[in-house]
Amino acid sequence: MKDNLQFLRDLAIYQEEQPYQLFGLPRSNQEAITSENCEFEVKDVEVTDARECKVTIGNHGFAFVRFKSSCPLAAANFETVGGDPTVVTQYLEETVDFARAMFKPVDIVCFDWRFRRRDPKTSPGIPPRDLKDIRNFALPTGDTVHCDYSADGGLDRLKIQLLNNELDDFSMKNRTAMIVNVWRPLNDVVRNTPLLLCDRRSVLKQDLIEVDKVLPDKVEKAYFMFYRDYHRWYYLSDQTSDEVTVFPTWTSESGGDSASCCPHGAGASQTDNWADPRESIEVRLLLIFDKAEGQQGVA
Repeated sequence: MKDNLQFLRDLAIYQEEQPYQLFGLPRSNQEAITSENCEFEVKDVEVTDARECKVTIGNHGFAFVRFKSSCPLAAANFETVGGDPTVVTQYLEETVDFARAMFKPVDIVCFDWRFRRRDPKTSPGIPPRDLKDIRNFALPTGDTVHCDYSADGGLDRLKIQLLNNELDDFSMKNRTAMIVNVWRPLNDVVRNTPLLLCDRRSVLKQDLIEVDKVLPDKVEKAYFMFYRDYHRWYYLSDQTSDEVTVFPTWTSESGGDSASCCPHGAGASQTDNWADPRESIEVRLLLIFDKAEGQQGVA
């Protein structure tokens, strides 16, 4: 299948200037301040259906796993949790249990979750939202190819999540850490905007560039990616709500010339004229491992 993705344009300016994006600016300042220096380009990519081959976290950087939720997966339960967080709480708990069984870490922390929707028929008319109210509206899909955390960004997140004594324990016991995303479509079957994932082994570290995502309370460091024709892309055709995509987005061990985690982004293809806009829920987890025992679930 062919699809298209948005990449950061490979410009000379990024050799001297860090790519950045500002979020949550007061509306009175939005016109006076340059909110980003990122210039993007859309490229066609050839995408392999993962149903036709075996993909693993250890090799490709991602896996597709059957995991039927016991929670009602109606979008309203995740978009308006300000009223009743019961379903979200249950979903996060069962996802933590799923990841614990799959990876067998010594500790696991759920630190974030996101609800997303892609609907080009309505999104242009939606006014800017308050980032402080992020749990009461659907975020757009992540169309730009990215990794959620850079090498330094993941370390920053580790320091945010762990107490000082836990960080000391992490260092003294020579432990390792990994941030994992468990991504699930809420649609019965995905008919548009599939999640596309790049085989991490086909990505050289120099294909990635750190970007500062400047929020009102902190700066998060992620990776954007430059387009290269040797990258290998995958998706899961007709992915159902019982099939989750599991992929590390950062690891404390990242040797070698290739990327340690898989870049990903939302494709633009659709087969239903946007009749059923793609909706998804993703859960972000921090996993801690004893180095002697290694990381399970990545074969």
